[in-house]
Amino acid sequence: MISLKKIIIYVLLIGGWLLSSALIYAENEANKRIDNSEKTTLRLSDDVGVMADRIGVMADRILKMADKILETQRIQWKNVELTQQNILKAMEMINKTLEQNNKLLQQMIQMNSKVIDCMCKK
Repeated sequence: MISLKKIIIYVLLIGGWLLSSALIYAENEANKRIDNSEKTTLRLSDDVGVMADRIGVMADRILKMADKILETQRIQWKNVELTQQNILKAMEMINKTLEQNNKLLQQMIQMNSKVIDCMCKK
């Protein structure tokens, strides 16, 4: 017959073996999860790198378009400036014409007044 001490020793040995097996299994599973998460992290990092490259390409396109817009504004500013100068010249010409017309009208009024004066005297 097996003594109680031997049974306790066997139970402790089997329990220890089960416990160590469970710990080894858990450790291996943890390593698998870590390995898988490392792979996932590397894939994610690679995707982020690809996206960053695409963003860089888009940023370059935007900068080129901005350069074109600025150049267009420079050209248009010259056109606006020329247009403003031409408007000022036209306004000066209109003012001179109005001044001349006013002088003519004053002369006509004076002449008309003289004619009326002459007609009234007779």
